[in-house]
Amino acid sequence: MFKSIILYKTQGDFAVTERVEAEVVVAGGGPGGICAALAAARLGKKTVLATDRPVLGGNSSSEIRVWTRGATGAGNLYGEEMGVWGELKLRNLYLNQEGNPVFWDDVLLEQVLSEPNLKLYLNTHISGMETDGKGRIAWVSGFQMMTEKELRFEGAYYIDATGDGSLGAMAGLPYRMGKESRDTYGESFAPVEEERATFGSTLFFFTKREDHPVSYIAPDYAYPRETIEELLGKGGRIANEKMDGCDYWWFETGGMADTIREAQEIGLELKRFTAGVWDYIKNSGRYDADCLTLSWEGNMPGKRESRRFITKKILTQQDILEHRAFEDGAFYGGWYLDFHPSHGFKTEEDNCTQIPVQVYAVPLGCLYPTCDSNLLFAGRDIGVSHVAFASTRIMNTCALSGQAAGTLAARCIELGKRPGDLEAEEIQGVQQTLLRNDMMIPGIRHREERDLAREAGVSSSGAECRGALLETGTFSLSDGGILVFPRRAAGTEFLVESGQTTEVSYQCYRSDVPSRLALGSRVGTMKTVIPEGKSWVRFPIPEGVADGFITLEFSENQSVIFATGEEQLTGFLLGREDSPRYCYPCLKLPDGCGLYGESNVVNGYNRPWREPGSWMSGPAFGEGGEFPWIRLDFQEPKTVREILVFFNPDLSRELNSSRASMWDDHHKFLPRTGMPPELVRSAVIDGILPDGSRREIAVLEENWRRTWRVLPPDGITVTGLILEIRGTYGASRAEIFEICVY
Repeated sequence: MFKSIILYKTQGDFAVTERVEAEVVVAGGGPGGICAALAAARLGKKTVLATDRPVLGGNSSSEIRVWTRGATGAGNLYGEEMGVWGELKLRNLYLNQEGNPVFWDDVLLEQVLSEPNLKLYLNTHISGMETDGKGRIAWVSGFQMMTEKELRFEGAYYIDATGDGSLGAMAGLPYRMGKESRDTYGESFAPVEEERATFGSTLFFFTKREDHPVSYIAPDYAYPRETIEELLGKGGRIANEKMDGCDYWWFETGGMADTIREAQEIGLELKRFTAGVWDYIKNSGRYDADCLTLSWEGNMPGKRESRRFITKKILTQQDILEHRAFEDGAFYGGWYLDFHPSHGFKTEEDNCTQIPVQVYAVPLGCLYPTCDSNLLFAGRDIGVSHVAFASTRIMNTCALSGQAAGTLAARCIELGKRPGDLEAEEIQGVQQTLLRNDMMIPGIRHREERDLAREAGVSSSGAECRGALLETGTFSLSDGGILVFPRRAAGTEFLVESGQTTEVSYQCYRSDVPSRLALGSRVGTMKTVIPEGKSWVRFPIPEGVADGFITLEFSENQSVIFATGEEQLTGFLLGREDSPRYCYPCLKLPDGCGLYGESNVVNGYNRPWREPGSWMSGPAFGEGGEFPWIRLDFQEPKTVREILVFFNPDLSRELNSSRASMWDDHHKFLPRTGMPPELVRSAVIDGILPDGSRREIAVLEENWRRTWRVLPPDGITVTGLILEIRGTYGASRAEIFEICVY
């Protein structure tokens, strides 16, 4: 139980000071703070989550309504962020398929309130602190509106997920605001000289169309229409009656001001501008807007940048573009290097410059200061250069940093150590805990000594070995295209049709995780001849290419058309570089390639990394009354206390927190309209008892999670386990990435 003690009351009980004792104290209720708090609490630590807002979600909440995006939104296939954040996004998809931001608030609140080790304090602004003068915090305090309580939070570890780095600043820890010079870290995208300027803040509005005219008279503070007309069209800044919500991300200002001290002035300036834009849309006579009205208008800007702290490791441009590996890698990013002009909407510069990147690792060293402190960072304030921040600031990455920080805090409490004092083996323990809880750490394999599945024999009802043969659509190379497949299946044949015998040329790229924008390392240029008519065709690649994903970039060819189907074989995608809409090619797998064999569930990867990495049953799901199954057999009886199963929620598609009723094509966004067909919906786990009989251990119904965690009461002694898949959300094949047994 949490311990809460009233320290004193003022005269007349006007104000109460209350002490709250915990192990981990998290300040900030955005993606980073939520994931930090849930991660620490789920690892058994009594955790406090304090936020100064009445709702959770930070910039993604219904107060601000920025939709969450990340690696997949920037073109990285199979890059969708999972872990704690992925669980929240899948819950949102299950309950809130229309992407209503109000219901997103409810999803976050539901999951936080359901965690017994987590205590939530809304409307609580942290404004006080006691330290030892060297960065170690004794307590933090905050005032909770409406209750008239002054709350003093005491913990072993504190996590600053405030966005502005408020705790770190109060503790006197060093930080930066603005842009480092080019020479500071040797970054070519940095300015020649250091600048105080930052990215700005943004305010949105949402619209709806009525069945009758709706008038609008602008308030006196609104920008005049003449000023709006002068600003529109510069640097790609457009507004019209067909745009809504996040289409107006370029409503940005404040980058030349202090985004903390001058936050109110920035917010008021954005109110003036948004009112002026709406007045221009409604009353300039240029748009079909007579029946349009506002359904919502923001009052609290979404802030992009403020403090970034000096930590043991500062992530830089080179770390991202060269996707460097770190011994203490903890999570990943994959959003563009996404630069916005500091002058915001008042400049003629392009409204943004986006440089695609591949998935890259971020180390634990970015989460803690160089001094002996019990404060960790999560979210926007972690240790990165301004150039690297252009990518790491995106909310999905902030969320992953929170899970890493919460996990690190929990582990440091258990070990009685500071993060900087952890031995290599202890850092690996943090990594393995993160991997077990569905984090992807580029290049790090999930290998726990206590995982009984590692020593088990694996068998199944059968694995997919033929391919995808049912043709239901087509994909033309008239505008070029890209084809992704695993190097291990380089002999795959694809069903192609051509109106004439023609030669197709293509560039070949190799990557650990494929991307439609940052294609990977170029390994050669190839050509192949496509005969007239319909035929099965192999596309050769250069010899000696290392294992990984191959991306073929095709030149335009007016004659060639690929046959496509409706079901995805993980690892194979067909599409265009400028579109998030992918097709599933008809294909024949090479004989004996074993791409989807049952041994994949114990190979240490729970998502695609250099190959699909999943067991996939053959088609004809449930035919003849038999369901697909996979079985683990132990050499001797084992007492099982926990089983983890990792499913496939289609990691090549974005899972957003919310969306408007319409959005502009420049976002390259394709919404999900239902639960992923590949996701397992129902399943059963049976144990094989030492006497050879079977006993049901767990039943899964109406599943919406990526991870199924089974905790048999008091454990169960078995010689084997059988997982039977009873249904999916539409796919005819069952698919499992990993099974762990403890």
